[in-house]
Amino acid sequence: MNRQSLKFNVQSSKLKNFLNFQFLILLFTIYCLLFTLSGCGGAPAQKPSNAHIMASEYSQKAAKAVEKGDNEKALSYYMEALKINRSIENTEGIAVNLINMAAIYQKKGDILKARELIEIALSMPDISAEARSEAAYEQAKIYLKEKDTVKAKEWIDKSLSLYKGPLEGARLNLTGRIAFAEGKYDEALATADTALKRNRENKQKTEEANSLRLVAEIKAQKGDYKGSREFYLRALDIDKELGNSRKIAMNLRGLGALSLNNGYFQDAINFYMRAYEVSKNAGDTEDALKALELLSDAYKKSGNEKKAEEVLKEKNDLKKK
Repeated sequence: MNRQSLKFNVQSSKLKNFLNFQFLILLFTIYCLLFTLSGCGGAPAQKPSNAHIMASEYSQKAAKAVEKGDNEKALSYYMEALKINRSIENTEGIAVNLINMAAIYQKKGDILKARELIEIALSMPDISAEARSEAAYEQAKIYLKEKDTVKAKEWIDKSLSLYKGPLEGARLNLTGRIAFAEGKYDEALATADTALKRNRENKQKTEEANSLRLVAEIKAQKGDYKGSREFYLRALDIDKELGNSRKIAMNLRGLGALSLNNGYFQDAINFYMRAYEVSKNAGDTEDALKALELLSDAYKKSGNEKKAEEVLKEKNDLKKK
């Protein structure tokens, strides 16, 4: 594996993934509303309490902040939701918010804090199989980030054994990523194909795009330029349909790396420039900085040292803001 390919794989792994926040909020909302149904059929329904409504609203605000890449605001909203849930001893709501917060801390690189929150959630005795499965899934992601594929596999298997449901494809995506990290490319590709089918069956468009992107990464590693490009473009189409700027930029960076590795320097430059514009206009400074770094590298490899230096200066200027 050459240096650029390794860089491509590491960047792609770091960017993945992810947690389906909308599902967790739905799970929490359903739980919050269960108390409205009492006893046997025909019993009168009660209105949700103000506390349950407020907690749900904070969780929804947090999810929207996550979509915009504002992790600090998302953490603040999740903390407010967590306080409310703790004040009324809503164990399911507590667990869901802990899991959501752990996902953000993991993205920020604070693995210790992420694991601490997940272990608290897993230690709670009275949470649903769905929430426990989600916690196990998040634990698997943490171990994968630490490159402990054995434990990552144990936890993703545990997640699948607890609950599959509409997010089975998301679990299978992570299973495929674990195999990919172990260099088991054929196994990873077969798992990604299965995940793609499940996500289509369950109408999980976000995870369908994740499956397509995973297939693209595997095909790139196997040297299949045309196949990889095709799957990246298919993932890009879905993420554009969903309006997910972060994933759009991720696909464009993947296409840039693919082009660069195969000697298509101008294509790589174009893809990285597009990724930068998407991230910049979405207000995602972190990903904009990544795109500029990659763009500078593409210019350098194309022989345009002057342009490479200009882009690096632009990156440093953005970093200071």
